[in-house]
Amino acid sequence: MGGYVKKTERRRYEERSFSVRAGYRDQADLHKLAEVLIRLTLQETGRSRADRRAAKAPETYRDPAAPTGETASGAGPLVE
Repeated sequence: MGGYVKKTERRRYEERSFSVRAGYRDQADLHKLAEVLIRLTLQETGRSRADRRAAKAPETYRDPAAPTGETASGAGPLVE
């Protein structure tokens, strides 16, 4: 068996050199950033509100297992 044969021209990690350069950038537009943040917050709030409302039973919902008003109110036949 032969030894390791390098197949690419890439440098090994130990042979690499890293550097950091500072670059000038324009200052961020804080008005646009604030507007985007507000819109995202409102969108998320609306989405979570819609999810909560969808999971909640509507106000007009009546549980079929609960006694109905006719039998509970005494509207049925009188027994003496």
